[in-house]
Amino acid sequence: MYDMPDSTPTPPPSNMNRWLAIGGIVFVVISLGFIVLSVIYPGFREAVRDLAIILLALFQLIGAIIMALVAVALLFAVKAIDNTARGTLIPKLEELSLKVDELLVKTASVTDDVKKTSASVATTVTIISEQVVKPAIQVSSYVTGLKAAISILGQRIVSAATPPTKDKSDEQD
Repeated sequence: MYDMPDSTPTPPPSNMNRWLAIGGIVFVVISLGFIVLSVIYPGFREAVRDLAIILLALFQLIGAIIMALVAVALLFAVKAIDNTARGTLIPKLEELSLKVDELLVKTASVTDDVKKTSASVATTVTIISEQVVKPAIQVSSYVTGLKAAISILGQRIVSAATPPTKDKSDEQD
């Protein structure tokens, strides 16, 4: 339907298939050789069996030796990590722990000072509000009341001293 060129690059042909074919052919030839030799020579099977047991035992021995060497190498690595941790890490952690303890002691003393200061401030605020602010509010309220009373009395005195005036609309009638 669409005539668009394929934009995905194709990988170059590899030689993997050729090597797989060669390996398969070699395996088949060796297998056929063992089958033919075991049919022709009856002692060949016993010899191949003994050789296979010897080779397997040899490879197992080599594997066991390698595993023992790896275990010894791991043991030395763990010992080196342990020595490094005990030599450098633990003293640093102890030093850090001492510094944290000192910091906690200083913080506790600062916290105690803050508690004492806040208690003193609360006491001071209470005293000032009871001894200074409350009387000032009372005096201010008395003064405000006196001002209001004087202004009301002043309005009454002024209104009583001046006779009521007639409006011009009353005079025209």
